[in-house]
Amino acid sequence: MRELTFDSGVVSYSLNGKCEVSFNPADRAFAERFYNAVDEMGKLQDSYAKKAEEMNDPAGAFSLARRRDEEMQKVLDGLFDAPVCAAVFGDMSLCAFANGFPVWLNLMLAILDEIEANIGDIQKQADPRIAKYKAKYQKYSARYHK
Repeated sequence: MRELTFDSGVVSYSLNGKCEVSFNPADRAFAERFYNAVDEMGKLQDSYAKKAEEMNDPAGAFSLARRRDEEMQKVLDGLFDAPVCAAVFGDMSLCAFANGFPVWLNLMLAILDEIEANIGDIQKQADPRIAKYKAKYQKYSARYHK
């Protein structure tokens, strides 16, 4: 069987040297899943924080935080269809702070930088090509739609 090989735009990234994930940073479907994951993780963090404030039990608050982390790990692992949290964060809470943000958000901000840079680059490359076909279409459209 013959094989067709083409560039899918999929790029592999090392996450702090602990594991590798692959995705196309210019894929709008991945970007949508990414934004949905960020939204869901933010809601989980806020929801559990509110529950923890209402508790008067430190042991219960730790148990609550553990459940929050488990739910957040499912969301993040689901984004990549791979168990990245165990490799990248180990036993650390995803809500532990580093450089002023929760570590889960630091990861998402790094991914966001890649998405925004690549989608912008792809758009810049595509615009001249699209303009060429648009001009050709307008030429024929003007001829036949008088």
